Amino acid sequence: MSIQQVSLSRQASVRLRAGDLIERGFDNEEIMEILEVSLSSVQRWRKKVESAGLAALARKPGSGSDAELSPEQFDELKTILDKGAIAAGYPTARWTSRIVADLIRKQWNVDYCRSNVRRILNDLGYSYPKPSVKLTKHSPQVVEHWRTHDWKRIKKSG
Repeated sequence: MSIQQVSLSRQASVRLRAGDLIERGFDNEEIMEILEVSLSSVQRWRKKVESAGLAALARKPGSGSDAELSPEQFDELKTILDKGAIAAGYPTARWTSRIVADLIRKQWNVDYCRSNVRRILNDLGYSYPKPSVKLTKHSPQVVEHWRTHDWKRIKKSG
């Protein structure tokens, strides 16, 4: 018999730990304190464990909503994204989760929340650009002067 390693989500791990504590005789308040969860969650889990055992707290296969777009539609989405937001009719060159959600809604009549759009973008290989910090109070000449004169002087003295 082989043991398969399973990676649990934080929620699944908390539920199963709660079930273990319930089976070991801990009361609701103790479980709330140990796991930092609400009383209603502990009560719901206790009811499930007492009626159907610890397995009742496991995530059910297929729970959660199905993907709304087909693999072909995801391929088409990637093609559209690669061409750019302006080519798709948006006034900005930058794809945002809000704009991509709007594109999916217009193109395939499917609504995704912005967090799911971010997940989709990540799955398609897109990453979030890190914002760059720009000085807005000084001219480029002032910044260059500071960098070449003042910064060198400060750096040498340290």
